[in-house]
Amino acid sequence: MADKTEKDNLERRWDSRLPVVWQGTVTTLDDEVFPCGICDVSTAGTLIKCAADLSMNTQVVLTIDGIGDFASRVQWISGDQTGMQLLVGPDMLLKRFAEASQSYPSTAPGKLE
Repeated sequence: MADKTEKDNLERRWDSRLPVVWQGTVTTLDDEVFPCGICDVSTAGTLIKCAADLSMNTQVVLTIDGIGDFASRVQWISGDQTGMQLLVGPDMLLKRFAEASQSYPSTAPGKLE
């Protein structure tokens, strides 16, 4: 039987992800800014590719071009890919921006009405 942590992780991953090709930046607590590519989005998370030297549970500001700033936490790291949990931002439902773009994969966030 899965322990509570495994169950929590599975429930968080239940939400489907949408592929995107968006651009943005990651700003560290030391005010270092790194360009990044956003690869997929879910309701309150995103997969990014970034050359920043981030650590697990590090809090950063993820700025997504065309949407805004999101306080985020590093959930996992594999090579240049980083899974981010969004903590605070203008709209926690990033999938709505991907769906509004009406392209697959989304190459720019769509406008919400």
